[in-house]
Order: sequence, then structure tokens, then C-alpha cells
Amino acid sequence: MKLKYTLITLFLALMGSGVMAQTPNPELPELSWLSGYWTSSENGNTVEELWTHGSGYMMLGLHRDVYANGRSSFEFIRIMRTREGIVYVANPNGAPGTTFTMKEVSGQKVVFENLEHDFPQRIIYSRAGDELTARIEDKSGEKGMEWTWTKTKLE
Repeated sequence: MKLKYTLITLFLALMGSGVMAQTPNPELPELSWLSGYWTSSENGNTVEELWTHGSGYMMLGLHRDVYANGRSSFEFIRIMRTREGIVYVANPNGAPGTTFTMKEVSGQKVVFENLEHDFPQRIIYSRAGDELTARIEDKSGEKGMEWTWTKTKLE
């Protein structure tokens, strides 16, 4: 009986101290705005990016470019909550992953960075309504590429 009261007291003390409340949310709510199916088409080229909802401390992403000539390229992407923080891992065309650490998240904008990588060194996502923009750039922000997609119903 004494053990039961000791455990209850310990649990209540942890709750009151905020230790229990500091457990990270496995659904990554700070990035929930990123989930969905995003597409754009221009000059016969189609660009798609699909993001799952956060679950198990992870979001999974898939990027695909389909060119007018029928060729394509792809990238597997993960966003994960680790002990060190939230990271973005990109595997272009199935290559080994490159990790970028989340440096900033505010509202519907997130910045991931890896200054040791050749290019890109920064990956930025931002959302405005039904438009999602992704930008990759070097550390100066002068060299970069940008894509904008529209939220699309997944068929």
C-alpha cells in the first residue's frame, strides 16, 4: 500500500513540475500545415509533393517531377523529431540521406539548415492558404530555386 501512495505522489510531483508536460507531441503539430498533396504544372511538366500527417514523431514526404518528355525524378523525405530536435532528411533519387536541422518555425513557415552540405544549405517551406512554397538556397540566400504548389485532392 505504501508503494502505491509513493508512486501516486511521484506522478503528481512530476505533473506539477512540468516534467510530464514536456513530453514532445508525436504528431508534430508545429508542422501539421505541411501535410497534404501539393501539385503544379507548367510547360507540360508536373511537380508533386505529398506529406503525411505527423505520427510516431515523423512525417513522410515524397516529391516527384514528371517532365513533358516522359522522364521523371523523385525524392523521399522525412521530417523527424529526434533527441537533438526536428530534422529533415532528403533522399534524392534514392541516394543516401542528407540531414538538415530545423532552425526556425513560426506560423506556417519552417527553415531547415545544413551549412556543411554543398547545395542546398537551407530548405524553407511556407504556406499561404492553399499554396505551399518550397525554396532551397545556399547560406547567403543568393543562389536558390523555388517551387509553388496548390493543395490538390488526392485521387
